[in-house]
Amino acid sequence: MKATLPTPSVKLWRAPDVMDAVMLKGQFVGHRYPPHTHDTHCLAVITGGTLAVEVQQERRLCRQGDVVVIDADVVHAGAAAGDGHWKMRVEHVQPEALAAYCERLGIARRERFDVTSPFIADAEVSRSLYGVNWCSEVDDDPFKRSEALARAVVGLHARHAVRAASLPVVRREPALVRAVKNRLCEDLHARLTLSTLAGEFGVTPFVLLRAFEREAGLSPHAFQQQERVRYAMPMLRAGRGIAEVGAVAGFADQSHFTRVFKRQTGVTPKVYQAVFG
Repeated sequence: MKATLPTPSVKLWRAPDVMDAVMLKGQFVGHRYPPHTHDTHCLAVITGGTLAVEVQQERRLCRQGDVVVIDADVVHAGAAAGDGHWKMRVEHVQPEALAAYCERLGIARRERFDVTSPFIADAEVSRSLYGVNWCSEVDDDPFKRSEALARAVVGLHARHAVRAASLPVVRREPALVRAVKNRLCEDLHARLTLSTLAGEFGVTPFVLLRAFEREAGLSPHAFQQQERVRYAMPMLRAGRGIAEVGAVAGFADQSHFTRVFKRQTGVTPKVYQAVFG
């Protein structure tokens, strides 16, 4: 019996807080892109199937987890390969928006990515670009989204550019990190982004992220989520309602609470609570 191919679908939206990018989530069947260019940079993550991509004279079969970075005005083409379908998530970014974001982030201004190869195998960049797109699609946690965007741009500039970006030197900053931890613990309901948090302490987002990860071993957002879960645990053990606990601990809603709690502990709040019932 011939396998049933998935149904083609494309979703497009604008993401003002992600370099004002145009986002795409697509599932394609038997589709072919002829040679063409964009006036935007194209950052694509393949999420399923196989796509044959040609960028200028370089051709590659791209599969799940692969990243394709194509600067504006670079000729490229693509077509279904393998069993004839593929899925991908894409950010289309204007060159001037990239340059402005680099300045806000606190790294050297660049209008192009200028990668050594458009085909990138980098698990961190792949996860970050996917996370930015997914978080934007469902409007999930701007703080998480802002960190993922910073990691993606820094990773591409530092590890994959023809002229590797000279990143600012970040020394140990124990006093800064202690102050940020206190800020996050004292207000579990704070709705932050990497930029707004950095602004509170008079540093660039890049310096805050690098210094915090170096001192604490995790990002500011991850620390905030950890502290929310820790705060919630005694209330769960005391038998308080799960939705109430999630709200008191600073989560957006019960599904957000459940998702983060399970990711950190391996079980849902309900399963955890039942042990103490």
